[in-house]
Amino acid sequence: MPKSTQQQDAPVSREQLREQIQQTVRQAQAAAEQAAKAAADQADAGGRHIVVNPPTTVVGVPAFPESPIPPEAKDISIAFFVVIGAVIIGLPIMRAIARRIERGSPPPVQIPKEMRDQLSQLSASVEAIAIEVERISEGQRFTTKMLSERTREGSAQ
Repeated sequence: MPKSTQQQDAPVSREQLREQIQQTVRQAQAAAEQAAKAAADQADAGGRHIVVNPPTTVVGVPAFPESPIPPEAKDISIAFFVVIGAVIIGLPIMRAIARRIERGSPPPVQIPKEMRDQLSQLSASVEAIAIEVERISEGQRFTTKMLSERTREGSAQ
């Protein structure tokens, strides 16, 4: 069997995999340095000076491209959800207000006939008492006037 097939069949530990990656990176860096030296030697031989930086290997997660969603779409979606929330909260409140308006004011309470009769009798009694009090005050004024005239006549003599 070829060597690569045996490596695929055998389970590879984490450390072995790490070592293989590091070795591959070292080999790539050495190859890049050799290529840079060869290019520099050729440039020196030709009379030109070319500086070649060795390529750097970046191991990591590739960067995600910018969001394909435009910012206007985000604003519109936020406004949509705010309106939906307002409708969900405001609709029951508006229904309650509409029902109260439709019902109108409650009808006036009817006073029973017996109470109305008693109130009218009480009102008539209060009027009669007021008339009697007015008569009493008229009599008191008359008496006061007569007494004051009598004292004047007595003091004049």
